[in-house]
Parts: sequence; C-alpha cells; structure tokens
Amino acid sequence: MAFPSDGGARRLAGASAAILCAALALAAPVAAHPPARATSYDIPAQPLGDALLALGRQAGLEISFSPAAVAGKIAPALQGEYSALLALDKLLAGSGLALRADGPGRYIVFVDKTSQFSALRLEAVRVYGEQVGERVYGRDEIAETPSSNRDLSTLLATHPAVRTNPGAAGSQNRGSLNVEDISFHGSSPYQNLFQIDGMDATNRVDPASKNLNLQVGNVPSNPQSYFVDTSLLDEVRVHDSFVPVEYGRFTGGVVDARLRRFSGENHLNLDYRWNTSKMTQQQVSEGDENSWAQGKPGYSPEWKKRFYSAVGDIAFNEKTGAVLAMSRRESDITRWNMGVDDKGQPMPGQDRYQDRIDNFLGKFSVRASADTIADLTLKYSDRRETLASDLFRNTRWDNNHGARGVSGNVDHLFQGGRFTLQAGWDRSMSNRTSVGNELVTYQPYRLPQYTAGGFGREQTQQDTWTLKGRIDLDPVRTGVFTHSLYAGTEIQHIDAAFRRYQETYSYRRAYSANGKYQDFSKVRYLPGTVNVNYDMASLYLSDRIEWQRLALDAGVRYDRETFLGNTNLSPRTRLDWDLFGSGDTLLSAGWSRYYGGEVLETALEAERSRLRKQVLDAKGKPVADGNKEYFVEYQGLRLPYDDEWAVSLRQRMAGLEGTLSYVHRNGRDQWTKTGNERDGYKYTNDGLSTTDGVSLTLRMLEPWRLGETRWNMQASWSWQKRKTNADLVEGYTADARAPDDYVIYNGSQIRAIDLPPSTFYQPQVATMTLIGAWPRAGLTWSNMVNWRSKRDATIYVGVGPKPYYLDRFESGELPSYWTWDTKLAWQPTFARNLEFTVEVLNVLNRMPAVTASNPNLKTNRSTFQSGRELWLQVGYRF
Repeated sequence: MAFPSDGGARRLAGASAAILCAALALAAPVAAHPPARATSYDIPAQPLGDALLALGRQAGLEISFSPAAVAGKIAPALQGEYSALLALDKLLAGSGLALRADGPGRYIVFVDKTSQFSALRLEAVRVYGEQVGERVYGRDEIAETPSSNRDLSTLLATHPAVRTNPGAAGSQNRGSLNVEDISFHGSSPYQNLFQIDGMDATNRVDPASKNLNLQVGNVPSNPQSYFVDTSLLDEVRVHDSFVPVEYGRFTGGVVDARLRRFSGENHLNLDYRWNTSKMTQQQVSEGDENSWAQGKPGYSPEWKKRFYSAVGDIAFNEKTGAVLAMSRRESDITRWNMGVDDKGQPMPGQDRYQDRIDNFLGKFSVRASADTIADLTLKYSDRRETLASDLFRNTRWDNNHGARGVSGNVDHLFQGGRFTLQAGWDRSMSNRTSVGNELVTYQPYRLPQYTAGGFGREQTQQDTWTLKGRIDLDPVRTGVFTHSLYAGTEIQHIDAAFRRYQETYSYRRAYSANGKYQDFSKVRYLPGTVNVNYDMASLYLSDRIEWQRLALDAGVRYDRETFLGNTNLSPRTRLDWDLFGSGDTLLSAGWSRYYGGEVLETALEAERSRLRKQVLDAKGKPVADGNKEYFVEYQGLRLPYDDEWAVSLRQRMAGLEGTLSYVHRNGRDQWTKTGNERDGYKYTNDGLSTTDGVSLTLRMLEPWRLGETRWNMQASWSWQKRKTNADLVEGYTADARAPDDYVIYNGSQIRAIDLPPSTFYQPQVATMTLIGAWPRAGLTWSNMVNWRSKRDATIYVGVGPKPYYLDRFESGELPSYWTWDTKLAWQPTFARNLEFTVEVLNVLNRMPAVTASNPNLKTNRSTFQSGRELWLQVGYRF
C-alpha cells in the first residue's frame, strides 16, 4: 500500500519512485468491471502516466503503475470505441511496459523485461486510491460541482472536516465576491496552510482583519493570498488528518491547489457565466432592511455578475509546452451614496460599484529527458472591491487584496530514487485606497453634519522567498521489513510591512454664522513604512515500514523560526492494518502534532501607532507633544499547536467504498490578546480548544447503469463537538477566558468553556452528490443535497446580578434545514465543442434563519440562508 498520486503530485510532492500513481477514478460514470462491449474514448496524446489516469477515470478501472516506469513516456491519442483491455494495450504500445490482470477491473502495469524498449527493471506495487486523511477534488469533479463564485472556500464547504461561519451563505451580501474563511476540526480559520503547486500561498500579516469600513489603519485581509478561480485548476488536494511531514505551519488543514500541465496537444477553452440579483431570491431581516437596501459595506441588494475564463493548452513541441489560464469575475453592485443639493442639504443618490477578481495562472514545462522535467509557474490574483456609503459625501474607497508569484520546479529521477527542487517568490498584498488625504466631519451652520474625504492609500504586504528540496528513495528491504524513505528541507525568508503612502489627517470642522470655522480633534498620520522580517528553516524525514499486512508511517518535522525564536519538533505517525490482505478492509490509527504559523500583525501593530500625532485636542487646543505611547508586548510567545489522535476504518465491498473516521484535536498555546489602549496590549498563549469529530463517507466504485445513462454517487455525514475559551472569528485579536471563569447560560451558572461555540460551529452536516450522464445525448446532470442539523446559537444578553456580575448568555435555537443544488450541462450532438450549462442553487428556495437575533433588540437581526439562485453558462472548446 502506498500514497496515491497523479501527474502534478508526482512531480511536486509525490512520494518515492516506488510510491505509486493510482487510477481509481470515480468521477466518470462508467462501469468499474471492464465491460465486454466497446466504450467510446477521447483521450489526447499526453504523458503516459496521465493517460493511464484518464483511462482509469473513463473506464472505471483500478490501474497500478510505478512512476519511474512511465516517466518520460508519451501515450498516443486514443479515440474511438474499444474494450477496456484493448484501450490499455493501445496506450502501452511501444512503451516497453506490459499489463497483467489483478482481479475484476484491476490491472497492474509492469516493466516487460523481455522487451527491447524496456530501460528499467522495476516491479510495480499495488496502490489503493486516496491516502487516509486526504481528499482529492479532480478537474472533472470541480467542473461538475454546483458552485457560485468558483473559489476554494465554496468548493470545500461540504468537506466533512470543514465548518464555515453560519452567515457565509446568507442573503445579505450575495452579490459580493468575497472568499469566506474555513475551519478544519474546530481549529483557527487563520491557521490553515494554502499552497499552489506546493508553494506557500498563505497570508500571515493580519488575516483576521475583516472591517470593510473607511477607517485609518484598517486594511481588510484574508488568509488566502490568492483568490483562485477553481475552474482554472487541475486538482485540489486537501489534508485534514494524518497530514504528512512535508506540510508544516498550520494547525487546521492543508489545501494544495495544483495547476494543469500541458497535454501535448493544442486546445483552447472559453467560458462565459452570469447571474444577477433578479435571478436570486433573497430574504433580509427587518433590522437589516435599510442597510441592505442602501448597499452599505457588507450588503448587496442589486448586482450583475459576469465571469469570463480562458484556458489554453499549448504544445510547442513534444517535450515543451504550457498551460495558460486566466479569468475575470466581476460583480456590479448598486449602492447608495451622498451628494449635496443647491441649498447644501444632503442629497442621496445611487451608483454601481464594481467587485472584481482577476486571475492568471501559467505553467511552462520542459521534459528535458526521460528522467528530468522542469516547470516554471506564474501566478497572479487581484481583487478590487469599491465601496460607498450614504454617510459619506462624494466619497468612495477601494479594498484590494491580491498576490503574485513565480516559482520553478525541477524533478529528476536517478538510480535509486527521485530528487525534487523548488524555488519561488510570492507577494501578498492588502490595501485600502480612498479619495483624498483628509477625512473631515463637517458641521455647517444650521445644516446637517456630514463626513467627506479619505485616508489615501494604506497597505499591508508580505514577501516570501522559498527554497525547497526533497529526495525520495526507492523501497529497501531489510530482513522482513520494507522501508520507503523520503526526506526534505525548506528554507523561507519572510518580509512583512505596513505602509502609508502619504500624510493624512482626520478632524472635525465646525462653522459659525459668519462663515468662520474651527477645527477639533485633529490627528496627523505620518507617511512611512514599518516592517518585520525573519527566517524559517525546516527539515523532515519519513519512513514507511511495511511488514506483511501492517505498514507504519513514522515521520518527524523540525522547524526553527527567528521571529519568536521558537524551535519545534512535530512527530507524525500512522499505522495501517490491511485486515484480510485484500486491500478491501484497512484500519488506520495515529497520533500527530501540528505547529501553526506566525501572525505578523503582532509586531507591526505598535510600530504603526508611532506614525500617529495628535495636533488638536477635543476642545480645539494645540497639543504640545502629540506622540501617543502605544504598547504592544508579544515577546515570549510560543507558536500554537494541535495534537491529533485519529482512527479510520475503510471498507470496500459490492462496488462501494465506505470510510468511518474519528478525529480528536487538542488545540493549545493559541494566540489571544489582552489589555487596553491606555495600559497597553499583550499577546498571550492562553487560548485552548478541544474538538471531537466523527465522519462517515460513502462513494461508488462501480457507477450504476440505467439504460444508456450512467450514475455516480458520493455521500458524507459528520458530527463535531467543540469546546473553546476564545472566539474563532476574532482569533488572535480576542481575549481568552480563564479555565475557572464562569458565566450564566439560560439562567444557570456554568464554566465559560462549556458554552456552545457561536462561530464556525455546526454539530452535524451531511452531503450527498449524485451525477448522471447520458453520453449519446451529451447531457450531464449533477445534484447535491446538503443538510444542516439544528443547533443552539449563543447570544450575549448583558451582565448578571450582584455580587459577581457574570456575563449572561441565552440560547437561540436554529432549526435544521436542507437544500438541493442542481446543474445540467449539455453538449449538443451537432456541435460537441459547444456546451450550455444551467445551474440552480437551492432549488426549493429554502431560506431558514442561519444566525439568531439578540432578544434585547427591538427588531429581528437574523441572517437568512440565500434562496434560489440561477446561473447560466456557455462554453466553447477549440
């Protein structure tokens, strides 16, 4: 047994040459047992390993092969109707490889030592699908999954280990293109690891900053550096438990997006997709109606979305090519603003403001020899959201979040193993740009006061230089044991900064009857840059030790960082037991530790405050010394970590695969913040959490046939229970309750840590996906049913009675609900290159409350599930 892989994963993060690529495919609805009758194939010429994977997906076969055996080999195009066995023979023709059956629907590709074309003498090893704790979203599944904004968070929202914030799918801001945060197993949403082609794509400056309003020093941000359009990707690999040692600097989960590599042929795919507020049903609570109708920041009543994408697969020659993918996603949102009439009175108006995300992903590849391949990857992402408010006169501001990067990869096979070297640079930026460089609250004589202006441009930025190397050794037998070892190192230099580009002011100006004015509370904000830089060095070693039906993955990771001076060791273990030796029943158990990453706002916060000078006080008098002392202490912080105990049982039978998993996480040393502006702030390691999770997944190995149609199904259910003494949304900016703190909940005194969590918490979640295809008619019908259990929201309602004045909370019960999403794609028989798609989210228009309103409020402020949403798409394949 070994880890699975595919083309991209084998090059960038695949295991050793004896760790195999599996072609167990579930996306294409074809029978898993090779049918006697012929099946129609359309597989372009491409690397042999990728062609075998594609055939496995289309034919429903399980194909095992050694990466070293197929390295550097190109398979011919396969078009027409063939039996599965004949199709395999055609792909292997002239490769020096042979085929042998290994049970119904299972084949092993091995080196034919008698063939003159065979240059290698390796034995194939059996593999079985995804590794434990891993979920791979392939290109076909991404395309078939009903989605809205085509971002990573939306794709992963139904993953059994993932929880989103309750209002993420709410109605009040459906026109926005914002990317929501996600939490794995109750861990901080700001402590996930995001990667693109194996290179770090995580923003660690101030990912919890979410305030959209126009305020000095306020720059909204996100933990994902790149807002990637998932339609441009080859696959997304997700690790939520049993995470291998090559991944570090996270306590939640790992999301590794992989780009496409050229196929050897020339293709161009174009798509246009659209949706409007008139195609979407919305429900907004009474207390939010005005803010929503006016399109204030965080609300979008009317919009028009248009998505454009293009993917070009270019072969310069048989050894060199590129895939260039680009997209623009834009939403024009109607918002209210404030003007002025001839009498100086406020005059409300409306205009359309754009929210836009641009993506460019390019991957250039050169197959230098049969043993060496090199990649050059270019990445660009830019989001610009323009906001306005009826509280500001003639004022608008842009909140921007973007990233760009370049990386290189060389993968070389040598006698006895594989060596991979990667190097790259990434820059993540968040900035706010506003009109003018003075924000003034005007108080005209006998006229309503108003605010106008802005703070110019302020920006946070993170530059990351990375160098990674890894070596995978061929399996070595020592006595009765077989060892598969790999080791690697990673070096990073990180430079983070806050920059104010110009001098700005804020003040209040009051006018008298004679037209004169006086300024009050004037503050000067100096231009300048404050930064912090540090280095990271990591080493890791892993050995898979196999004996009969047992296999132990034992690894350790060493991390040293100079920001806080922390040195950490992270053991990772997993024991697999193939109970009956058939590979159908696999029991896995293990313990691992995951150390998180730094949040650099801790160092920038105090330095940024030194760019502030008080000029006038509240009475309009000059301030002699306008420097304001601002203390932030973070020395002595330790990096947060999660300890994980996990057990998994996977069973295959009757054409189905089921996996039952239990994961227990203890989160410790989580960052929290205490203090006040007068006495100063201090970051501490007082946060802690405990999460228990159970999940059950079921998927088909043998798609059903009903006449000419083919059907595939996958279902999952998960349950989580979490205790924590800090709020996940506020994250490292929130205070933590002490272990002996008590509160009043529903009239009873309980420990604060026993309060039901209020954010990123849903006790039970279930999802079922059913995909049907009618190839002759060119139809594919995808369906997804999502169920959310009832839960108790925790609502703060004030302070309790004397003598303790404990914080008082009440529960707000939210009902269970389910939604149905559907997607129908049609490729007309008379124009197979053309594709029309109709997508309907929440078909039955169910709009329950997903957050509870505070009972102290006079009006309801609940957030409701977004209603029925229609998307239309047309595409053409050249």
